[in-house]
Amino acid sequence: MMEYFDTNIYIYAFCKNIDNQEQQKISQKLLKDRASNNNLLVSEIILYEFAFSCKKLKEDPITIQKNLKFLSRYVKTTDINIHKRVIDIFENSNLYNSSFDVFHLAFCEYNNCKLITFDKGFKKLQNISKIEIDIK
Repeated sequence: MMEYFDTNIYIYAFCKNIDNQEQQKISQKLLKDRASNNNLLVSEIILYEFAFSCKKLKEDPITIQKNLKFLSRYVKTTDINIHKRVIDIFENSNLYNSSFDVFHLAFCEYNNCKLITFDKGFKKLQNISKIEIDIK
């Protein structure tokens, strides 16, 4: 099964200026295992969130670009049905302030993949989808 990592997994896997060494170890292992088995799926929004977060963490721009190129190998473009699902979730749940998380959920539903994150905020999404959400 394909796996989709929330942006925080990539932040901990690639960035030096992070606050949790344990999450860094977990993230690096997850990324290494999934990338080597080609079981990784990345959305365009992940790339944008990753670039923004890395810059905010004052990571080296050359390193950011290198990591974006690596992640781009696993990008799957967004289908219009994903956007329709996001709008449907908003209409039925009022989760507007979790819009990026809702997008990640809809992306995983459409691509039938597991979502992995450190973000406990995803707990509120578990009851609106049948996809597996693994909160580390």
